[in-house]
Amino acid sequence: MNKKTILILAALIPGLAVLAGCQRMPVEEKPEEAVGGPYTLTLEATKAMNTKALSLDGNTLDAHWRTGETVAVYLGGDYKGVLTATADGTDATKATLTGELTPIEGIAKDAVLTLLFPRKDWDYTGQDGSLPEETSTLSTRFDYATASVTVASVSGSTVTTTGEATFANEQSMYRFGFKVGGAGDALEIHEFTVSSTHNALVRSRSWNGTTWTDTPGSITVTAASPLTLPYASLRNTLAGTPTQAQIDARETIDTYSFNVIGADNALYLGEKAIPAQVLTAQGRFISAQSIPVTKTTLAKSGTATEVW
Repeated sequence: MNKKTILILAALIPGLAVLAGCQRMPVEEKPEEAVGGPYTLTLEATKAMNTKALSLDGNTLDAHWRTGETVAVYLGGDYKGVLTATADGTDATKATLTGELTPIEGIAKDAVLTLLFPRKDWDYTGQDGSLPEETSTLSTRFDYATASVTVASVSGSTVTTTGEATFANEQSMYRFGFKVGGAGDALEIHEFTVSSTHNALVRSRSWNGTTWTDTPGSITVTAASPLTLPYASLRNTLAGTPTQAQIDARETIDTYSFNVIGADNALYLGEKAIPAQVLTAQGRFISAQSIPVTKTTLAKSGTATEVW
């Protein structure tokens, strides 16, 4: 080895040593970064009997889940996703809800999720009064319910809860029948409008994450074809407020007024006192089949209709 070669090797040795030292340094592994979802949530859900307008058994409305129904999930006011129901094959009040939640921010152990059936904004206008099981708009559009669940764990991409979701309906289902003078056969009707003396009926509701905003007003039910016993989904804000003394004394705490358009296209007017025991809670089935109404006389003058 000549002198020149020795000098070149000597110059390379420090760099090789540094390189070897770098190769011997342990490599620090970065923790896996949390992703924004989707996170899968699967839970069992129930609905109380006597609340869901899917079928009628005597004077009791049966509660049913239908496969494909949806539930919106919120953490406070933050929308997290939709769960889809798979109905239980043996118990119609039960279903399995499953879906994906994203983003995951805030969803951790002990977080409380709000479940809104079937969506956030609720509107009670546009009802048609029908109640066939498969096509009823009461069950598909006006049967609103809420539940809350507590997160037990977030592991991998799976969210679990501490228990099942028990849904409570947020309005009652009414069955009305209108009779001239309160006697005889029920009228066939095209339409009726109901209003509350205390302006306690709700036309729409919206969830802001902590509270509901209610818009009060009258509700109009327009039948696709004449009905004798129309149904209506009504939220009365007085429900749940009666005292036991009012209930025991059967006090009247509200009055419903009705403008009814009969199958004969005549206008009928009536009202029905609502006793305290009817409004002990939301989510009831209430039947009033003999509401007395009076037929008015309609006369057309020019483009105006006079009622007297």
